[in-house]
Amino acid sequence: MSAFGIFPRMKGKAQALIGYCRKHPLLTVMLVAILLRAIAVIFSKGFMASDDQYETVDVAYNWLRTGLWSKEGLLTWGGTVTRDVSRFPLYTLFLYVIMKIYYTLGISSLDTMMYGIRASHAMLSLISVYGVYRIVDLVTRSKDWALIAGLVAAAHLAMPFLSVRNLIEMVGGHFWILSLLLLYRYRYGGNPRELVLAGVAAGVAWMIRFEIAFAVLPVPFLLWYESRRLKEAVVYSSVVLTMLLLSGVVDYYVLGAFADSTVNHIRQVLTESPAYETSVFIYPVVLLAFFLPPLSPVLFYLAGRKRFWRQHRVLFFSSLCFVVAHTLSSSRQERYMIPIIPALIVLLALALWYHWEKKGYFFRRSSFFYSLAGLAVIINLLLLVPLTLNYGHKGVVEPLVRIERMASRPAVMFVTPEGGRIFPFHYGGFELIQRGYIYSWSDLKAFENPLQAGPAYDFFIIYPPSQRDLPRFLDSLSSRFGPLEEAFHIGPSAVDYVLHLLNPKHNKTHEAWVYRPAPGASRACSAVQVAGVRSVIDVLPEDLIHTRGHLGVRKDLVCPGSQGGFHLVGQDVWRIADNWNLFGGSV
Repeated sequence: MSAFGIFPRMKGKAQALIGYCRKHPLLTVMLVAILLRAIAVIFSKGFMASDDQYETVDVAYNWLRTGLWSKEGLLTWGGTVTRDVSRFPLYTLFLYVIMKIYYTLGISSLDTMMYGIRASHAMLSLISVYGVYRIVDLVTRSKDWALIAGLVAAAHLAMPFLSVRNLIEMVGGHFWILSLLLLYRYRYGGNPRELVLAGVAAGVAWMIRFEIAFAVLPVPFLLWYESRRLKEAVVYSSVVLTMLLLSGVVDYYVLGAFADSTVNHIRQVLTESPAYETSVFIYPVVLLAFFLPPLSPVLFYLAGRKRFWRQHRVLFFSSLCFVVAHTLSSSRQERYMIPIIPALIVLLALALWYHWEKKGYFFRRSSFFYSLAGLAVIINLLLLVPLTLNYGHKGVVEPLVRIERMASRPAVMFVTPEGGRIFPFHYGGFELIQRGYIYSWSDLKAFENPLQAGPAYDFFIIYPPSQRDLPRFLDSLSSRFGPLEEAFHIGPSAVDYVLHLLNPKHNKTHEAWVYRPAPGASRACSAVQVAGVRSVIDVLPEDLIHTRGHLGVRKDLVCPGSQGGFHLVGQDVWRIADNWNLFGGSV
């Protein structure tokens, strides 16, 4: 019986479309995957988590700017001492190669390069889509079931978004599902080459994301148990260990010590405190949510039944070991489950197929299953569009992207005194922007000395807690840097805003207001203001300025005003203000 028998009958064009998809299942799956990922490549900009930007993209971009090698002949790694690097450099070098191609073609903008990086990740993600389709096709011998599983991998609400992100978790997961596909092909075909290639793919997955070792670890034992022979386990283990040995040798030459990145990573996991505390139940909740309740509890229940998993021990126990090992770790973050997602799509699809073949309870009560499946499809379609178009951390990326287009090597002040942030300043241009930071209100004291040398700031990127707080931020800045005018405003992306509403403590909206010096203030005057403006008199008449000898005003502290008057800046301003009051004026 066809897998599509589980869905209500369609008529007309819908039935014709389903007929075409069933006639060309793999083509349908790949076209849907490519189309959705192409949309995400164009519109889903920014980054998801800080590591995706600062531990990968920033490092590769710095290599492009300053070179790969240090004076000691070792690989540089941003501001980290080479011997402290806890990531195998394969993935970051992959990003560097893409950037180098762009640079050779005369393109140096990081924002432009990221289109190519997202596109390369989209192409890599087709490995997972193809792997899911082929494993289900191989096991079920049904193109319909393979089509359903492939469409889940292609068009699940989060998959296009995750697929174009520079996430080591996602990229590692692609190679892990490839390893599983090769293991299934070996199981059904017996070609030893497939077993060797499965070990190679597992080794590459581990090089990209170390924690995939938790999924790899039980595989040799399961191969031995299923075949009752050591040969398969020895071959697979030998290949994986060879890949690990190779990575250790690479570390020796580029980082200065054998297997240095691995040792550092293990030390980091064992000794560093978790970034934030999460519940021990976080991973079951995340996985149930990812596969859309109320359907997901049913699917996991079917996958956990002994009659099913004893037919797919490698798939089941490698996935289970991965989840349990992460649960036992003290550092638990939602994103850590991403590598196992493609394998779980296969697991749940096969569990549903097995239940269908056995005419199990849920298919004897077809209306119940229709309700669950239909609700899951509706939720998926509703969330697919905003997630595929999501611009992650828009408020910290987009201001710099626009500023780069407006000015060459601008000086930018980042103003975030009531909520710390780190900024992807490489989006401001290949020639690094001049930058300053106000991380607390006390930082403003550094700008109160007018004799202190300092650059003139072209832009101020301001992050107040809310728009209500913007005026007081502007007052504090104007009193030291002179009058400012709004250049543009960047609101949060839809997903950033929703995440903030769900958890405002950890998720900022990143809403940004960008200001620049108001017209009329010369760059020389701005330099004095940046050095330290204590107060501003915006409407002091020109004839009074001419008596500055009497008032004790230094000439280099007098700048053209924005309303035909003058700014008086610096430490003398209070005495000047007193004298101005004697003349009958007011300040």
